[in-house]
Amino acid sequence: GFPKARPLPVHPLEKGDGGAYLSKEPVRAGQPLRVPLIGVAPAKMPGDAQPADGAPAASGDRISGTAWLDFTRGGGGKPNVVDPKELGLKGLKIEAVKDGKVVATATAGADGVFTLPASADGAQLRLPADNFREPYNGVDWLGPSLVTPGIIGSYVWMWAGFAMVLIAAGLAGLPRELLEAARVDGANEWQVFRRITVPMLAPVLAVVLVTLMINVLKVFDLVFIIAPGSSQDDANVLALQLYRSSFGTDADLGIGSAIAVLLLLLVIPVMLFNIRRIRKEGRR
Repeated sequence: GFPKARPLPVHPLEKGDGGAYLSKEPVRAGQPLRVPLIGVAPAKMPGDAQPADGAPAASGDRISGTAWLDFTRGGGGKPNVVDPKELGLKGLKIEAVKDGKVVATATAGADGVFTLPASADGAQLRLPADNFREPYNGVDWLGPSLVTPGIIGSYVWMWAGFAMVLIAAGLAGLPRELLEAARVDGANEWQVFRRITVPMLAPVLAVVLVTLMINVLKVFDLVFIIAPGSSQDDANVLALQLYRSSFGTDADLGIGSAIAVLLLLLVIPVMLFNIRRIRKEGRR
């Protein structure tokens, strides 16, 4: 990403919501797109960045443009003009937005060139806020590669005590006579466990399983608190996406509502299973 990148007032971009940048005018087919930014130190540029291509060739009815660092070392460059020594912003993500909906996306190449399909004609360009987020520089296990195992470990630690207390209570209530009778009849410990202990613990195990399944489906706080902003996409879950879609910087209440309905549909079978189990136990 390019955390400190920003446009100049004379650039064809303006600040949008949530740290994104928007084009001041809609894009049109046949017109070259210019996405200049400043604020990136040359040493922070991608190692394989190439001199920006100021005249990308359009292909058919597609729309082409250039995203580049509008800064020339030693001076002499002109704003909004691709000068020979200026580098392309490789990896910059570009979105075409119509009526609040993303209709096309593109990623700038090593020379800054990107291409959008014909559906982007008349759309507004948006540089998502993800382009400008600070990279995570903390402890490695909170980075993208291990943030999910870190959250899983926290969840297990959080709920292991609950499961152990219920299972221990169930084990304490097992009639010892049955276990001893099975051993007298020649059953080994594995057979006693599989054919007597587990079946008699089934109601307790069902309670633990149903409770943990519901909690896994709606887990939100651990992911939101543990995962830093730069790693939340790598540890995303339904409940967190529901929050981000409904109340985030790029809120889309339609998507948020759809995720809420999906969560409900996922929980209903577990609830029905639990209700049937409770009724069955009540008839005993």
